[in-house]
Amino acid sequence: MIEFKNVTKKYKNIKILDNISFKIEENKITTLIGESGCGKTTTLKMINRLIEPTSGEILINGHNIKKENVIKLRRNIGYVIQQTGLFSHMTIRENIEIIPKLEKMNKDKINERTLEMMEMVGLNEEYLDRYPSQLSGGQQQRIGIARAFENNPNIILMDEPFSALDPITRSSLQEELIKLQESYKKTIVFVTHDMDEAIKISDKIAIMNKGKIIQYDTPEQILKKPANDFVRDFVGNKRIWTSPDLIKVEDIMIQNPITCKPTSSIFYCINKMKMSKVDTLLIVDNNKKLLGILYAEILTTGDYSDKKAIDFMDTDIITTTPSESIVDVLKLVDKNKLSTMPVINKNGILKGLITRSSLITSLSQQFLEEDK
Repeated sequence: MIEFKNVTKKYKNIKILDNISFKIEENKITTLIGESGCGKTTTLKMINRLIEPTSGEILINGHNIKKENVIKLRRNIGYVIQQTGLFSHMTIRENIEIIPKLEKMNKDKINERTLEMMEMVGLNEEYLDRYPSQLSGGQQQRIGIARAFENNPNIILMDEPFSALDPITRSSLQEELIKLQESYKKTIVFVTHDMDEAIKISDKIAIMNKGKIIQYDTPEQILKKPANDFVRDFVGNKRIWTSPDLIKVEDIMIQNPITCKPTSSIFYCINKMKMSKVDTLLIVDNNKKLLGILYAEILTTGDYSDKKAIDFMDTDIITTTPSESIVDVLKLVDKNKLSTMPVINKNGILKGLITRSSLITSLSQQFLEEDK
């Protein structure tokens, strides 16, 4: 959708952007984040040509924006800034409808769209006749978002739009933005200095430093696999624990659980449990497809010399998948009082094992890291 190709920006001899190249995906929220002066706002403003590159190209849908009419380009890109950018001498309606009126759209359609946008941002139409000074900061920012969406642009730029708001209002608007994106599917480029905000709202994050993109990836991958020490320090070692839904089963599961075949003798199974110091065996076929679980507690008495694992294995099993979040697994474990949960893929092939002890060990790791 939006592509930067070897883009550099200099002011005199100072490089603000240093030969950056990356692609912003269509209908996703991409966040630019970094310390002050890293070049994130400059990158954002190049998309609507508020700032021109010294060299390199910026393409939208394969077309070089340098060749586009700058007024037309900007009118087709929504723009939300930190201080809302509302015109204080205009009513809320006039602020929202400014671009459609400049484009000489049908008045009835403009009014219909305005009412839709007010509903979208959760404000009653009675606010339309008020002035920005008569609204709270959060309400003004909602109007700023409504104005950005009014002309139904495919691209919306948001330059630290929530940073001046109190924490409760800020969190509320972050949630609203996520809901809006689910409904309207825009290509949103968002600038922030807050890593928690970036993780919460983004599909992809570009971490910038000194005019370069140091890592460009999903929030999950950045948290789990920081590209270098700068990213690791910027993100913070324990940041993953503030977003536990990003921790997946594959991150904490036992990789090679103890197994046996359905034809294995009970004597063999009991001995294998003792040698491996486990109280369960996962029963699999020759292709490692999970068939059942054998529990030590049902094998403590009796003569099983002529019995096989298949005769006593439990086939009523609650399983999970490698991509499931740890939050969902914890809920299942708690609800069903589970001590063991096999991990299988979509074909039923055994990939790992979750146990209560492995969950406790993983969750306690954040405190061990803090002690270190």
